[in-house]
Amino acid sequence: MKRGFAVVGTDYQGYGTQNTHAYLNTRVEAYSVLDGVRAALGSVPGLQNKIMIVGQSQGGGAAFASASYAPEYAPDLNIRGTVATGVPYVSQELLQQMSASGAHETGFNPVVVYTLYLAQGLRGYDPDFKPETVFTDKAMPAYQAAADLCVYPLTDKARTEGLNFSNALKPGYQNALAPALTAMAYPTMKLKQPLFVGTGEVDQDVPPPLQLGLVKAACAAGTVVQAHIYKGLNHDQTVNASLPDSEAFTKAVMSDQPLTPQCTPTPE
Repeated sequence: MKRGFAVVGTDYQGYGTQNTHAYLNTRVEAYSVLDGVRAALGSVPGLQNKIMIVGQSQGGGAAFASASYAPEYAPDLNIRGTVATGVPYVSQELLQQMSASGAHETGFNPVVVYTLYLAQGLRGYDPDFKPETVFTDKAMPAYQAAADLCVYPLTDKARTEGLNFSNALKPGYQNALAPALTAMAYPTMKLKQPLFVGTGEVDQDVPPPLQLGLVKAACAAGTVVQAHIYKGLNHDQTVNASLPDSEAFTKAVMSDQPLTPQCTPTPE
């Protein structure tokens, strides 16, 4: 706000209600964000239609989703760029790699927490979903808890129970979660505006291969991407560490200055 921005913070569908939150459903998230910006522009006098979309973790995915859905859903919004840190992304190839690497895990894997949320979201829009086809008996209490718990207490529960891909997920879970994984997909990887991606080198919540998979796909599609990897930092630490870089990116984008693309970042 000190830099002259008005900040619009949106909720996502299902939050604060008795209904289910469609976790990581990119269309649901994008429409929530874009509708929020439209509401602000229509109700607050003096705001410029000159927009940066910024998000971390689930918000990073929502930011990318908003930019990718905007040309179709909100062409009236003048989006100038997107900043996404800790951004989720999955492809069939990456999913197979994660499953293979997790087949013999022995310790807690925080990615399981997000799988619990993903399944709860799927339950909300697919009445035929059967969680017992995805989760083992060991993981079912955590799945039930995911309907009500926020991420930190749910993570504590999953850590206490030592949940990981090996002991929490049944073989073939990808097939049972296929509708949710499809809903995670972005409609396009080619954004009309520049994209900043900030990744923690030791992020365990959204592992770097997933985030760099997004960078690779977006670059290949023709998006102008400026990607950074922050040495030795985890998921949460990357937010503040990336601020100097994302601020410089934002200033350049908002003033129509040229950017230096970076599609193959190294830890810095």
